[in-house]
Amino acid sequence: MKNARLLMLLLATACVSDPIPPVVLPTLPRVTTSAPTATPLPVPTQTPTLTPTPTLTPTPAPTLHQLTTGSCCVQPFWSPDGSQVWFIDRPSESSPSGIWGVSASGGEPQFITDRVGVSSPDGSLVAYPEGGQTFVERLALPRGGASRSEVEGGGERWVIANAAGRAISFSPDSRSSLWQAVSSSENFDWRIVEVWMANVDGSESRVAARMIGGGVSGWFHDGQRLLVSGRESLNDDPFLAALNLADGSLTIIAHGARLRGGTLSPEGGWVAYQITFSGDPAQDGLWVARTAGGEARRLEVFGAYRWRSEGKLLVIPLDANAASHRLLEIDAASGAVSALTDPALTPFGVAGGDWSPSPDGNQVVFVSADDHNLWVMDLPPS
Repeated sequence: MKNARLLMLLLATACVSDPIPPVVLPTLPRVTTSAPTATPLPVPTQTPTLTPTPTLTPTPAPTLHQLTTGSCCVQPFWSPDGSQVWFIDRPSESSPSGIWGVSASGGEPQFITDRVGVSSPDGSLVAYPEGGQTFVERLALPRGGASRSEVEGGGERWVIANAAGRAISFSPDSRSSLWQAVSSSENFDWRIVEVWMANVDGSESRVAARMIGGGVSGWFHDGQRLLVSGRESLNDDPFLAALNLADGSLTIIAHGARLRGGTLSPEGGWVAYQITFSGDPAQDGLWVARTAGGEARRLEVFGAYRWRSEGKLLVIPLDANAASHRLLEIDAASGAVSALTDPALTPFGVAGGDWSPSPDGNQVVFVSADDHNLWVMDLPPS
């Protein structure tokens, strides 16, 4: 039974992860923008700013509680209001495969939709590939405890003509969509990337930017800027920059060889990123920088990271020999490290990097490495 459920789960997720054949685009110029580029801020100094590792005194031990049973789930994420954890599952052979939800305080899982794809920030839309095309569909979601026969709206869908089966992301206000077209299958750092935008119904599609290497890492909270990575030429190190969608200007935030993983803080004032295997040990590590410009800071820890709140970064340190994971909180402005868990008091393990902080930053949901169920950790105040 469990093997059958796992097979169906893999089939359900395949529609999201199947590779898409590269689309051949016209020869593109090197890094440019669609409008004259304003003079960017000076490239921030990236000399390592190291803070001595403090004595990590754990705050009162957080509590853990189990949400699901039966080794059920993968890819947990939070509903827009933070009241539920949504995940991919097929609970039984008679149940539909798709997105299910469970209250953050526990209870019986509830079927949400059979559309497995990328959800909009307000949860009303989902984007998914079908037959070599990309569709955006308005969902009929239960609201206020209503049954699925008492839902609001839903069913309307549009094809995003130029996306051709590619994954898209939604703007913070859920009114625009964005996707990337790669001109070739060359090395990640050398490929030519076109960034396309359109309304969520596919209308008014246009090229927002062209870049060498990299691509879009996320939307700023204001919906007017994108966090992008790329190179000015094949001989330059990668950069992280804020792309202004109104005039195409770039504001450089950080730069470095083999820069990866740019992640914006909730309000867009900070970005976290990593540099690995650069050839310079002083540059390798986990970094934070202000998006308005300034000096970048290399942190004293390295591992998986997510933003808890503005200026507060959660890190699960990389330690292959540890019997349990640990959860740390980093203050981006000072580099100060606080231990949120003590392995002796709160042992836990995250399977496959599957974890997500709640919208209010008070909880973390994760897939347990021990039983492959969903667990929630209630965090101490920040």
